[in-house]
Amino acid sequence: MGKRTLLGTNLYIEQTTRHAFNLDTILLSDFIKVPYRSKLILDLGTGAGAVMLYLSQKTKVKIIGVEIQESRYLQAKHNIELNQLKHQLSALHMDLREIPYRDVDCIISNPPFFKTTETSNMNLNEEEMIARHEVKMTLEELIKTSSKALKFAGHFFMIHRPDRFAEINDLLKKYQLEIKRVRFVHPYIDSKPNHVLIEAVRNGQPGLTIEAPLILYKEKQVLTEEMTSIYGGRSYVT
Repeated sequence: MGKRTLLGTNLYIEQTTRHAFNLDTILLSDFIKVPYRSKLILDLGTGAGAVMLYLSQKTKVKIIGVEIQESRYLQAKHNIELNQLKHQLSALHMDLREIPYRDVDCIISNPPFFKTTETSNMNLNEEEMIARHEVKMTLEELIKTSSKALKFAGHFFMIHRPDRFAEINDLLKKYQLEIKRVRFVHPYIDSKPNHVLIEAVRNGQPGLTIEAPLILYKEKQVLTEEMTSIYGGRSYVT
């Protein structure tokens, strides 16, 4: 297990190589705008708790991470204690489909991207398989559970694959979640997007804002100014 600084913050995170947070975590954390007057945020599939840690830098709202894998739950719990954030953050070891919460202000998730039928990307390590593939939680189960737990006009944030955007939109509408804000992420300005960031509102009125695309690199190994700013922690400056 290695200890490292959480990029752009003064916080620390300890994790094994297999549990390492990645670009998805940083992009989602930057995209999230915590709703005004929120009292509770749920992070479904929190992993080692990196998104919770990031959000603690932009809000004082109580955040609860839910994680089905015991090893990752224990890491999230440890990282909360490591940063002395037990007054704000906590973690639960449970199946997200069984969460007892209702009328939640905000739910965030960096879920498994791949269906179990997408065998070309299967990892033989069970923990990685669960984190990357819909083994313990399908996309529909995540969205259904989130809608059930959110209050009227509650906000839902997620990051996913652009090639599943139509499916995501259909499922969100099925469970009374209206997409309000979308941002596509491209490796280079002339390349196809490889991530999509989504904000939806339960029982929200129609009205979609497609934000300017986020470009990661100007050229090979040279970050754009915006990505340099994101890595530097632009969202967490008070």
